[in-house]
Amino acid sequence: MYIIEGNGRKTQSVWEHIKRRHTGDKICVVGFANGLPENYLRNKQVIFYEALRQRDWLAEAETFIAKFEEQFDGMIFYVDCTPEEAERLADIAANYRSRITVTVHGDEEIRIKERPLKRAA
Repeated sequence: MYIIEGNGRKTQSVWEHIKRRHTGDKICVVGFANGLPENYLRNKQVIFYEALRQRDWLAEAETFIAKFEEQFDGMIFYVDCTPEEAERLADIAANYRSRITVTVHGDEEIRIKERPLKRAA
Protein backbone atom coordinates (compact mmCIF):
# COMPACT_ATOMS: atom_id res chain seq x y z
CA MET A 1 0.00 0.00 0.00
CA TYR A 2 1.17 3.52 -0.72
CA ILE A 3 0.66 6.45 1.60
CA ILE A 4 0.70 10.06 0.38
CA GLU A 5 1.26 11.97 3.59
CA GLY A 6 1.69 15.62 4.40
CA ASN A 7 0.13 18.99 4.90
CA GLY A 8 -1.76 20.56 2.03
CA ARG A 9 -3.60 19.68 -1.14
CA LYS A 10 -2.14 16.52 -2.62
CA THR A 11 -3.44 16.64 -6.18
CA GLN A 12 -0.05 17.06 -7.87
CA SER A 13 1.44 14.31 -5.70
CA VAL A 14 -1.47 12.00 -6.53
CA TRP A 15 -0.95 12.64 -10.24
CA GLU A 16 2.81 12.00 -9.99
CA HIS A 17 2.06 8.79 -8.09
CA ILE A 18 -0.43 7.68 -10.77
CA LYS A 19 2.12 8.28 -13.53
CA ARG A 20 4.90 6.50 -11.65
CA ARG A 21 3.04 3.52 -10.17
CA HIS A 22 -0.05 3.04 -12.32
CA THR A 23 0.95 3.66 -15.93
CA GLY A 24 -1.34 1.56 -18.08
CA ASP A 25 -3.49 0.54 -15.12
CA LYS A 26 -7.17 1.18 -14.72
CA ILE A 27 -7.50 3.15 -11.49
CA CYS A 28 -10.06 5.16 -9.59
CA VAL A 29 -9.96 7.88 -6.98
CA VAL A 30 -12.40 7.42 -4.10
CA GLY A 31 -13.31 10.02 -1.50
CA PHE A 32 -15.91 12.03 0.32
CA ALA A 33 -18.63 14.05 -1.38
CA ASN A 34 -17.26 17.40 -2.59
CA GLY A 35 -13.81 16.39 -1.38
CA LEU A 36 -12.11 15.18 -4.54
CA PRO A 37 -9.70 17.23 -6.68
CA GLU A 38 -11.79 16.58 -9.76
CA ASN A 39 -10.99 19.63 -11.86
CA TYR A 40 -7.27 18.91 -11.81
CA LEU A 41 -7.45 15.14 -12.29
CA ARG A 42 -10.56 15.01 -14.47
CA ASN A 43 -8.48 16.26 -17.39
CA LYS A 44 -6.34 13.16 -16.91
CA GLN A 45 -9.37 10.88 -17.42
CA VAL A 46 -9.31 9.44 -13.92
CA ILE A 47 -12.51 7.76 -12.69
CA PHE A 48 -14.01 9.31 -9.53
CA TYR A 49 -16.32 7.91 -6.89
CA GLU A 50 -17.67 10.13 -4.13
CA ALA A 51 -18.71 6.99 -2.33
CA LEU A 52 -17.63 7.55 1.24
CA ARG A 53 -19.20 9.29 4.20
CA GLN A 54 -16.95 10.87 6.82
CA ARG A 55 -18.37 8.53 9.44
CA ASP A 56 -17.58 4.83 9.06
CA TRP A 57 -15.56 5.44 5.91
CA LEU A 58 -13.29 2.44 6.53
CA ALA A 59 -16.20 -0.01 6.42
CA GLU A 60 -17.42 1.69 3.26
CA ALA A 61 -13.91 1.53 1.81
CA GLU A 62 -13.76 -2.22 2.40
CA THR A 63 -17.15 -2.68 0.76
CA PHE A 64 -16.00 -0.57 -2.18
CA ILE A 65 -12.77 -2.55 -2.61
CA ALA A 66 -14.63 -5.86 -2.47
CA LYS A 67 -17.22 -4.67 -5.00
CA PHE A 68 -14.85 -3.08 -7.53
CA GLU A 69 -11.53 -4.86 -7.18
CA GLU A 70 -12.10 -6.83 -10.39
CA GLN A 71 -12.64 -3.59 -12.31
CA PHE A 72 -9.57 -1.68 -11.13
CA ASP A 73 -5.86 -2.42 -10.83
CA GLY A 74 -5.47 0.34 -8.27
CA MET A 75 -7.57 2.52 -5.99
CA ILE A 76 -6.61 5.83 -4.45
CA PHE A 77 -8.51 6.85 -1.34
CA TYR A 78 -8.30 10.66 -1.25
CA VAL A 79 -9.46 11.08 2.34
CA ASP A 80 -6.65 12.78 4.34
CA CYS A 81 -7.19 10.35 7.18
CA THR A 82 -5.18 9.81 10.35
CA PRO A 83 -2.15 7.50 10.40
CA GLU A 84 -4.18 5.06 12.52
CA GLU A 85 -6.93 4.93 9.89
CA ALA A 86 -4.28 4.37 7.21
CA GLU A 87 -2.99 1.37 9.18
CA ARG A 88 -6.50 -0.04 9.41
CA LEU A 89 -6.94 0.45 5.66
CA ALA A 90 -3.64 -1.37 5.09
CA ASP A 91 -4.99 -4.32 7.09
CA ILE A 92 -8.09 -4.30 4.90
CA ALA A 93 -6.06 -3.95 1.68
CA ALA A 94 -3.99 -7.02 2.56
CA ASN A 95 -7.06 -9.14 1.76
CA TYR A 96 -7.37 -7.87 -1.83
CA ARG A 97 -5.28 -7.86 -4.99
CA SER A 98 -5.84 -4.22 -6.04
CA ARG A 99 -3.03 -1.82 -5.20
CA ILE A 100 -4.32 0.68 -2.67
CA THR A 101 -3.12 4.22 -1.99
CA VAL A 102 -4.40 6.52 0.75
CA THR A 103 -3.84 10.18 1.54
CA VAL A 104 -2.97 10.96 5.15
CA HIS A 105 -2.93 14.31 6.88
CA GLY A 106 0.46 15.28 8.27
CA ASP A 107 2.36 18.31 9.49
CA GLU A 108 5.34 18.00 7.15
CA GLU A 109 5.94 18.38 3.41
CA ILE A 110 4.03 15.97 1.21
CA ARG A 111 5.81 12.68 0.63
CA ILE A 112 4.92 9.30 -0.79
CA LYS A 113 5.95 6.16 1.02
CA GLU A 114 5.30 2.49 0.54
CA ARG A 115 3.98 0.38 3.38
CA PRO A 116 4.43 -3.36 2.80
CA LEU A 117 1.25 -5.34 3.29
CA LYS A 118 1.16 -8.28 5.66
CA ARG A 119 -0.81 -10.77 3.61
CA ALA A 120 -2.33 -13.80 5.27
CA ALA A 121 -0.65 -17.06 4.28
